[in-house]
Amino acid sequence: MESNLEIINNAELVEAVTAHSGCQVFGEALQRIANDEDLLRVLGRYVSFNSVFGSGVANLAAHIRLRQDLFNDPNEPGLACVKIAGWIFFAAIAEFGDRTHADHRTLALTTLKGAASFFGYSHGKLNSLVSMDEATKSAKHRVLDGYGSEQSLNDQKVFTSIGFHISSEMLADEEFNLLDDFLRTRYPNLVHYLKNAKVEIGGINNRGYDWVRIHTSVEADHLRAALAGANLALRYYAGPQHTAEVKGWILDGFNEFAVVQKDFMKSLLDPR
Repeated sequence: MESNLEIINNAELVEAVTAHSGCQVFGEALQRIANDEDLLRVLGRYVSFNSVFGSGVANLAAHIRLRQDLFNDPNEPGLACVKIAGWIFFAAIAEFGDRTHADHRTLALTTLKGAASFFGYSHGKLNSLVSMDEATKSAKHRVLDGYGSEQSLNDQKVFTSIGFHISSEMLADEEFNLLDDFLRTRYPNLVHYLKNAKVEIGGINNRGYDWVRIHTSVEADHLRAALAGANLALRYYAGPQHTAEVKGWILDGFNEFAVVQKDFMKSLLDPR
């Protein structure tokens, strides 16, 4: 293990993201929405795509938590993996919710259901419109693979998955702000309705716009936590590789998610 620490910083990540421009593709897809049906289809696919991230994050945090062999703090033996896992798991807390706040999956479905109600779509018609398409299904599988779900993670995969997670948080922050700006500009009456309407899901009422509103700021917090976890992982790495190479694994994972995101965004308005 080398003593020098290779820091992951925001500037180099922004440069890497710009090279893929998946958020630009998302923005262009939003601008091509021609009618209410297009909007509901895009929202449905985006909600479905987002549904697997919480499980992916929790899975990665659990893997890291068990890797005392991979991470070591000589001042606090056995605790390095706990610290790193905690920073990664931070993003999963809101995804699963607690006794006082709805989980983000419920809020996402609340937004979709509220939008369908605003446009006069029945439950059955909405389900038919947003039923799973192959591109979204493939994107979800690629997300779970990127997070290392349902597989044994070698040292390199742990770090590429950390990079994958950082990328997902950075790009989600931009995605939700693009979505929020688009809805406020093109569908102000829908936004007003969702902000004030209480939509029932699972016997509980939530405001229809909370999913979008919350994600315009919370993803930035998740990104800061992910970066903190990544830099601790580099600091406490106890394996044989040079830390520059390990940092390269993180950046590989970062770029991997950017490709997944861009491919998914290209398919948002595709016919079934």
